Amino acid sequence: MRVRFVLYGLTIALMAAGCSSRAGGNAAELVREHYAALGETLYTVTLRTDFGDRVLDFGVEYTHRPGGGGRMRVVSPELIAGIEAETGPDGVTLLYDGLLLDLGALPGTGLSPMESLPFIIGQWSGGYVTQTGTERRAGRSLISITTRRTENSAALEVRTWFDAETLSPVTAELYANGFMTVNAIFE
Repeated sequence: MRVRFVLYGLTIALMAAGCSSRAGGNAAELVREHYAALGETLYTVTLRTDFGDRVLDFGVEYTHRPGGGGRMRVVSPELIAGIEAETGPDGVTLLYDGLLLDLGALPGTGLSPMESLPFIIGQWSGGYVTQTGTERRAGRSLISITTRRTENSAALEVRTWFDAETLSPVTAELYANGFMTVNAIFE
């Protein structure tokens, strides 16, 4: 009788431990499945881009398409509001009354500011997850997921915090070789 009780208790403990470890691992899988299944999605984002010698802030509306790519429209600052960018596998095409906006690549990334947001969003459904976690900010439960990718000898890392209930993105950071180049705040 005592052996059965010990075996029963051990079985319950092992099952609880398995559920606990799966819950931590499930966060990344839930986010991956959620964003892989989404159709065309509109994001309103404030992007802070750090070039090392200057920091630029942009307000953008970005329509992400399944399979990558999409269309971005700058809404602020007013000086460049209305510029649109079409992103896809061949890079970025800027559209605005024949005007060309060339900001260059963010240090160590090989990505322009217009390419950084599609890259970040693409990591949610297809990035190599290196870390997950949970935290509370301003009374809100968040899931954090970190992905890593090496591109052109640069270690690119994306850290994103999602609302734990809705899986909506709250904020994301893009690092190149440990240096934060983009901070994205989602509305």
